[in-house]
Amino acid sequence: MRPKVIHPVKVILHRRKETEIDPEFGATGKIEWSEPIELFGQVKYEKFEQLTPVDNGNDPVNDGHIVFYSDDWHETGGVVGDELELEDSSRLIIIEVRPAAHYHGKHYHVHVYFSRKRTR
Repeated sequence: MRPKVIHPVKVILHRRKETEIDPEFGATGKIEWSEPIELFGQVKYEKFEQLTPVDNGNDPVNDGHIVFYSDDWHETGGVVGDELELEDSSRLIIIEVRPAAHYHGKHYHVHVYFSRKRTR
């Protein structure tokens, strides 16, 4: 049995390319992106215009997560730090990836936790 993703929407994954990092000063500030990769996933916002503080703990402070089929996600090679783009042009930064929907020793879904990209 493969659990289904409910109401999937188009999500674009923007992967960071490998760039040289200066050993003394760290990143150079220039980010190169690979070709966009199209996926379909179920978006869940954890907080929307939330004004109350969140508890401190082990969970990352996130704005929500997207549920992808694990096979589709692992095929793209997405990692923490890459960016996602939704149909409404929202840019999201991946902060954690967790396996989910375990059946018979295999996970069928991946929860990709995100934070909204802050603009200057």
